[in-house]
Amino acid sequence: MKTLERIGQFTVAQNRNTYHLRWTNKNTGKQESESFGRDRARAESEAWRRMAALVSPDDLIERPNNPTFEELWHFYCREKKPNLSEGRVKRLDEAYKLYFKPSLAKVPASDLPDAIRAMRDRMLGGWTGDGRDNSRGARHKPLHPNTVEDVINIARATLNFLLEERIIVGPNPIPTIRVAGRTAAIDREPKGRHVSFEEIGKLIDACHFPHHLNMMLLELGSATRSGVFPEMLTDQILWDLDAIDTLPVGKKQTTKYRPVIPVTGPMRWAAAQAVMTAGPDKHLVHFRSQGLTGRNGTQIIHRIAKRALVDQSTKVNWYSIRHTLIDWLEMRVPQKSLSMLAGHISAFDTKERRQFRQNDGSRTTLIYLKQKLVHLDPIRKALEEEWWPEIQMHCKLDLRLGDPKVNDEWSEARKMIKK
Repeated sequence: MKTLERIGQFTVAQNRNTYHLRWTNKNTGKQESESFGRDRARAESEAWRRMAALVSPDDLIERPNNPTFEELWHFYCREKKPNLSEGRVKRLDEAYKLYFKPSLAKVPASDLPDAIRAMRDRMLGGWTGDGRDNSRGARHKPLHPNTVEDVINIARATLNFLLEERIIVGPNPIPTIRVAGRTAAIDREPKGRHVSFEEIGKLIDACHFPHHLNMMLLELGSATRSGVFPEMLTDQILWDLDAIDTLPVGKKQTTKYRPVIPVTGPMRWAAAQAVMTAGPDKHLVHFRSQGLTGRNGTQIIHRIAKRALVDQSTKVNWYSIRHTLIDWLEMRVPQKSLSMLAGHISAFDTKERRQFRQNDGSRTTLIYLKQKLVHLDPIRKALEEEWWPEIQMHCKLDLRLGDPKVNDEWSEARKMIKK
């Protein structure tokens, strides 16, 4: 048999066209095996399952005495992933595929410090990982030192976390590994530039598709972080409160807080129309009844900006919209209200968010819940009385400010979603 991969005390081997899992029986000292036909992935999965079965979270990994990074990674992910956000889980998977598997997978724990330093030097020298998916465009720029530091710290944490939790014993922890050239957030060049009201008007008029326009209007009135609206579902609209909860049900809150935002001006009819045309996946922003991805959202703003501003479109993106609105509001609303809208501070706990979505519709309940959102009132006033009217003066599209039919559309969409 040809050995393909070693996973702890188990070996995945190939014999002609079939895959086998082999191991040594510690009681008899004899080698045993199990066939998995032509399914190599199942053989590897079974090896990891049996490795995990050998060790419960309360036990110590004492076999082998000097585990490889690959073995450490399995237990690290098993312990960490259940408590991480979806984005961070994807980040771990990406880091292993691009950097750790080609550089560290077979390195024993005792040699990890030197191996990680070598990987750091390679990354700072221009290496961007192996097996990178170039279908979304090849990466030509080297990794930023801040990114390198993040990857290095994940590699260090793989061993150090397991030692701290006493899930393994034996190896020494990996010390801090310095990365030259890293910068603080305040020293970095902004990702997007501010846009004028004239440019905002051009961006709106350049939206040639309904989902482009809906997303543009929703972003213009909310100052959300990039990526919020592509994943938003119709059940996140708080119909009785004229607001939207930007945190999806079941998603964990992170340091980049997902706030409750007010629905003002054209956001009202844009949200209503989006809900009434949503597909089975219930995504608020959609194309042909199918939800978008974060990548689609980025493409949308780049295409709109290029169409509207041509040579002036450099650094016009969702960050531009967010920070233009935040800086405009800073001169008009209390700092606490602005911080809650921008997601810089927490406004509600999990129980309160559940109350917003599951209110019984009674008059008393609505009074109580609206009082919880009173910090949004100054923002509503500024947007309704100044922001949207100023934008209307610079765009050809009728934003339908003050149109009574908008309330009818909102009510109709509300009835449809609550059936």
